[in-house]
Amino acid sequence: MKGIAPVPVKRCLLVLSSVAAVAAYAAPAGAQAPAGPPGPPPGNGGALPAPPGTAPAFVPPGTPAAVPGAVTGPGLLSGSSVALNRAKRTFSVALACQANGSVSVTAKAVTKTPIAHAGYRCAANRAKAVLSVSRKVAQRLAKRKTVAATATVKQAGKTARLAFALRAGGAAPAPAGFWTDGHLQCTDASGAPAALLVEPDFTTATQTPISTRGWIAWYTAAGGWHWLGVAGENANRWDTWTANVGGIEQFHPGGAPQPVPWTWGPISIPTGQGIVAIGVYEIVYWVGGKPEYRWQYVNAGTTGAAAAGGGNLYCAYP
Repeated sequence: MKGIAPVPVKRCLLVLSSVAAVAAYAAPAGAQAPAGPPGPPPGNGGALPAPPGTAPAFVPPGTPAAVPGAVTGPGLLSGSSVALNRAKRTFSVALACQANGSVSVTAKAVTKTPIAHAGYRCAANRAKAVLSVSRKVAQRLAKRKTVAATATVKQAGKTARLAFALRAGGAAPAPAGFWTDGHLQCTDASGAPAALLVEPDFTTATQTPISTRGWIAWYTAAGGWHWLGVAGENANRWDTWTANVGGIEQFHPGGAPQPVPWTWGPISIPTGQGIVAIGVYEIVYWVGGKPEYRWQYVNAGTTGAAAAGGGNLYCAYP
């Protein structure tokens, strides 16, 4: 399979065996390993596009981009869900930081107003903001079990909006999986080609409009996880395509069996910073005019996860 399809489903996303999962989440060589891969992309599934209009007749060229060489602000240390202590009505958000600051958390599924505020002290690029919620909010969270949340972090004149899952009961959500194709082509200091993010050739059981956007998440020990889109950090666009059982129609001009996918790049990623990078793709299937949203990682390598025999998360730039 090349992507998740709306119901009725003919194909499904890649399920990792235990051996493949261990390989995929292993620490990258030559760079300081993050506590875990990043969580949901900016917007946390809530900033979906309007229903698409006419899809383009061809695949446009990719655009160059660059991961910043300096720390751009605070970031999360991993994408693991954050658990609410229901007895104390508190939860903690672990941050990579550069100065003392404050955190405000929203969860729009619970209320439109922020559910918690707290300050934090930054020491050795690390901080833990401990936040408390009201009894009413705690009850609403408990009913929903897990909700999409956003931490608005302010420090030294900079503001970062960091997406995560807030959990008030039940088991922790399983880590995100891999799309079966699409990949982040790694590069290195020895002269390998520049990095490229190749879009998965998404399939659907019947002809379906889709909206997609790709991200490169990068991690440093000093900055945590950050997100690069085609318009810059935390800035991206949705692309419109038409998917069917054979893949994205625009990727198969004239019905050609071999896809020519949209490729974002070249992407410059600096070495010497201990950067770890990972590719992510979001998709909205427009079924009867209504959105069905998914996001997954893509393989770090020269092929998709299925062709590689299992997904590998990280490109490392020591």
